[in-house]
Order: sequence, then structure tokens, then C-alpha cells
Amino acid sequence: MEFYTYQQYQESAQALREKLNGFQPQALLILGSGLGALADEVENPIAVPYSEVPHMKHSTAPGHKGQFLFGKLAGKDVAVMQGRLHTYEGWSFADASYPVRVARLLGIKTLVVTNAAGAVNTAWTAGDIMLITDHIKLFGVSPLCGPNIEELGPRFPDMSHVYTPALQQKARDAAKTQGLDLKELRRNLPCLPVLLPDRP
Repeated sequence: MEFYTYQQYQESAQALREKLNGFQPQALLILGSGLGALADEVENPIAVPYSEVPHMKHSTAPGHKGQFLFGKLAGKDVAVMQGRLHTYEGWSFADASYPVRVARLLGIKTLVVTNAAGAVNTAWTAGDIMLITDHIKLFGVSPLCGPNIEELGPRFPDMSHVYTPALQQKARDAAKTQGLDLKELRRNLPCLPVLLPDRP
């Protein structure tokens, strides 16, 4: 498995700075399946293909353009990833998280990730919008594997508020303003037992 050094992250960030000519994005939006067209709304975009960022892998998923766009969206200076890196493409967790760490070195402190996903809640239907507020890690591998880079943070970051409560509330408020039925799992709902068959 390949691990990256702090110098490699810095080289990627510097290559992007040279293309941005002083533009300072405030947030990084990672667009998943179905939302790639949102990047078309970015004003005065500066496009940077992933292939032009040193050490960064490229996206191979269908419909993913595989580029950064830097510009203004809804009045905010943003960086947008049109397509992301997936482990199912053969990339490691270090590869998939690489652009987020580079974005942090660019001074970005807000991350918004979108995706298309299925659900087992039969009351929800295809096309519903859901707010993710927590998750259970079921992967056998962790993005924290490998040498820890102190400049990027502690070995085990605080996961108690991994999804920022203030940003969650902004999403709820925006959905309400737009009249959208935002789906969300509530922690105070009773849990139903799941019966598994006996194994021989």
C-alpha cells in the first residue's frame, strides 16, 4: 500500500496555488453521482484536471469528469471536485482521501460531500434527499493506516462530531426554505431487533 508524505501533499497544494492566482476557496464540495452538473453553476471557473495535480490519482468512474473547479457558487468562493476517487476503482483509502488533505493545505476548512445511496427504510423512495449525521465504520481498512503526519492532525481524530452540527442545521434550514422533505435518521427512534438464522 502506498502512503504519502507531507512533502507530497505540499507539492500538490503548491501546484494548485500556482493555477489559482491568489483565489482562496472557503469550502470544498465533492460531487457524487447525479450532482456533477452542479459544477456548471460555478462562476468564472478555473478548471484543473486531477492529472495536473502532482501525486494525485485520477477518477475512472463513469460520469465523473475528474477535475477540480475553482470559482464562485451561490456567492461563496469554492473548490468543487467533479468526480471523486473510489476504493472500488482500485484506489486505496490514502488515495481517496488525498485531495481532502491537499484542500486543507489550501486553507479550506469546510467540506461538503454528496453521494447517491440506497436505503433499507421502505418509507423512503428513490430521489429522496437524506442528511447523513453519523456513520458506523464497517470497512476492514482505515484511512488512518500508515505513518501519521503530525502537520495534518492527530493519529486518531475526534469523531464525536465528525459531521459538524452547525452545518447539519444549515442543511435542515435550507431544506425547509426550499420546501424539501429532508430525510434523516433520528437517534431517539426505538431500535427493532434483527433476528439472524442459527448457524449449523
